[in-house]
Amino acid sequence: MAWPYEYTPYIWLILASVVFLAVLGIYGIRRRTVPGAVPFIVMMAVAIPWLLANGLGLASTDDKGRIFWWNFQLALLLPMINAELCFGLEYAGLGKWVNRQTYALLAIVPVAFVPLIFTNEIHHLVWTQIWFDGYIRFDRGPANWGLVAYGYLLSLLYLMVLVWLFARSPRHRSIAAALFIACISMRGAVFLNLVNWNPVAPINPVVVVLNFALLPYALAIFRFRMFDVVPVARDTVIERMADGIMVLDAENRIADVNETAQTLLGIVRSKVIGRQVAGVLHAYPDLLAFVRDSGATQREISFGDTQARWYQVSIAPLIDRRGFRLGNLIGFRDITGQRRTQAQLLDHQRTLAMLKERELLARELHDGIGQMLAAANLQVKSASELLARGQTALVESCLRRLADVTQEAKESVRAYLLGVKAPSPGEQSLLSTLRQDIKHYSRSYGIHTELLAPPELEERRLDFTVEAQLQPIIQEALTNIRRHAGARSARVIFALGGGQVRVTIEDDGRGFNPGEISEKQGFGLRSMRGRAETVGGRLEVNSTPGKGTRVIVWMPWQKEGT
Repeated sequence: MAWPYEYTPYIWLILASVVFLAVLGIYGIRRRTVPGAVPFIVMMAVAIPWLLANGLGLASTDDKGRIFWWNFQLALLLPMINAELCFGLEYAGLGKWVNRQTYALLAIVPVAFVPLIFTNEIHHLVWTQIWFDGYIRFDRGPANWGLVAYGYLLSLLYLMVLVWLFARSPRHRSIAAALFIACISMRGAVFLNLVNWNPVAPINPVVVVLNFALLPYALAIFRFRMFDVVPVARDTVIERMADGIMVLDAENRIADVNETAQTLLGIVRSKVIGRQVAGVLHAYPDLLAFVRDSGATQREISFGDTQARWYQVSIAPLIDRRGFRLGNLIGFRDITGQRRTQAQLLDHQRTLAMLKERELLARELHDGIGQMLAAANLQVKSASELLARGQTALVESCLRRLADVTQEAKESVRAYLLGVKAPSPGEQSLLSTLRQDIKHYSRSYGIHTELLAPPELEERRLDFTVEAQLQPIIQEALTNIRRHAGARSARVIFALGGGQVRVTIEDDGRGFNPGEISEKQGFGLRSMRGRAETVGGRLEVNSTPGKGTRVIVWMPWQKEGT
């Protein structure tokens, strides 16, 4: 019995396509977990026997063999088109439409059509007549025309999916375009068969076009990394991330923008891609000024008039591996909640500071002015009793002591008011306030007082909270000099060192023994020390009888813990 096949040179073209399909299929198998990879593998697996059937049909030496392999090709055509549609749906992110019900519906026509092919001699629904004239020719039956219409309908759905992917995802545009070209070229070759025109006879024009159609597939897979997980994952993350992202090219044209940034800025990606950023962001002058400021990298900007939200906007340059600047990446991070939390924390700190200040003031009033008022009340009672006994000479003495006590109370109240009237942020500095107070102090009490401070402190202010506690300490020390020291001169000396500010208040008065007066006048020192410790500072008192007194305060630049 003679071998029913003979050598034909066209087999090399078919084998080349088979090898190409096998390479693509193996690549898909290695990335089978990526959406769309499994239908792609099935499509390649069906296309390979379809091609081999073409080769065997060309190599057949009798009509019976040629017709058999032609039927075999026809039976594989619909499964290949079905796999192509499923691949497009899954790869485009429409996998929810690819389920068991979809597979069942797509299987109905191929399963019903295959028996019709191999029983055509009975009903002639697939073709009415078939013959070999250099290649297979036939007259289509009604079922064959139905197959053609069904195949082109599925192909149209596949092309619509590719167009949707092209419009939806900038990252997939090159891939969608390559797949679109491959599909159109293949359907064009099928159309040549429909009109019974074969310029490449005896080989099927679909086989010839397939070799060129595989090039866009290879470009999509190997050049545009169609099945690489990292780019797909990166694109998915950027699109779904809570932070807004906008990409500008080197000419400040918008190259891309994710969903969050679109919602924030009230723009649509398809309408702003390629436009100058100045024309798109004209409604956001603060943001536009920040983008134009080449030296700025980060800024907090408010968006919205009512219920405004705050965003931390950052700009980072995009530089390729060659060191060329490609553009800028603008990020938008919502910090509204953070700012609200900071505002609440600041309000809480202010409340605590106010309560602490009230506690200190109450203690000072109780230990200072309270005792003076108690002494005044004692003098009034003594004067009343002496007056009742007719001892008028002693009454005058009580009244003089009462006048001294009230004058001292008046001076104390004034000192307290000066202490609590600390400058608020934006007002004059602590040094400016102290110069005014010391000038008034020297003029009012005849004690020559100097303020010495380094130039660095003139340019840099202490934290407001630290200044608010340091000023009363200095005022209390000067008050003690006036009351108890009998000094002719005093100095307030500021010095810097060790990351702190050291303030020394010294006089040339009579001095004292701190241990001897701790019970008598210790409330003043306790108050000063308490104020210093409130902000993380410390206080030291050095005094020797007859050699003056020195009060030294170490204060941080800002309150500890802030």
